[in-house]
Amino acid sequence: MKTVWITGGGTGIGKALALKLVKQGHKVYISGRNIEKLEAVGTGTIPVVCDITNQDSVQAAVAKIGPVDLALLNAGTYAPGPTHETPIDQIRQAMEVNYFGTVHCLQAVLPVMKENGGHLAVVASLAGYRGLPNASGYGPSKAALISLCESIKAELSDSAVKFQVINPGFVKSPLTDKNSFAMPYLMEADDAADAILKGLEKKAFEIAFPLRFVLQMKFLKWLPDRFYFPLMRKVMQK
Repeated sequence: MKTVWITGGGTGIGKALALKLVKQGHKVYISGRNIEKLEAVGTGTIPVVCDITNQDSVQAAVAKIGPVDLALLNAGTYAPGPTHETPIDQIRQAMEVNYFGTVHCLQAVLPVMKENGGHLAVVASLAGYRGLPNASGYGPSKAALISLCESIKAELSDSAVKFQVINPGFVKSPLTDKNSFAMPYLMEADDAADAILKGLEKKAFEIAFPLRFVLQMKFLKWLPDRFYFPLMRKVMQK
């Protein structure tokens, strides 16, 4: 039995992962800001209130949970909209939660894991591969996470810590419910959780899915600007 900590464990991917890991016999702590949502997950999960944007709150949660074998840093936020119409506080919030909140968690668990070993996985997004329209808060925060994970992976090369980054496509959740456009290859949270659990068993640094969308996004990632931006213009005109 492993001790697992999942941030953002009250909804979406985090909730689906928690329920599956409990069924596998693990001791699963789930954290978030809303105790009602955490308690509603039930089925053997252990709720721990934690605001990842607050470093003291993270340190208190980690002290309460104790050493973990697997930390899944999944908490995040998302609000779509064009840059010129998006309040700066909303863009700042995306960075505070998605990037700095994750950094708080990493700094809290890494010292112990570097001594004892363990498994760490950070949920970023395929949206971090390249700048996308109407995602000027979310996309850059996930791009920053991917870069951060690459840095940490190199730093941990000689340690006993297994470190991975998770880049999902569109997964049905309260966050993606905000989108007004057709989301390609939209997945259910249970299916996304299965893909993540399968990836966690492998050695690869990146866990990315669904495959067809990953290949398309990787193609866009390396597409020259003279082709990429006219393509985005067409997307915006639809």
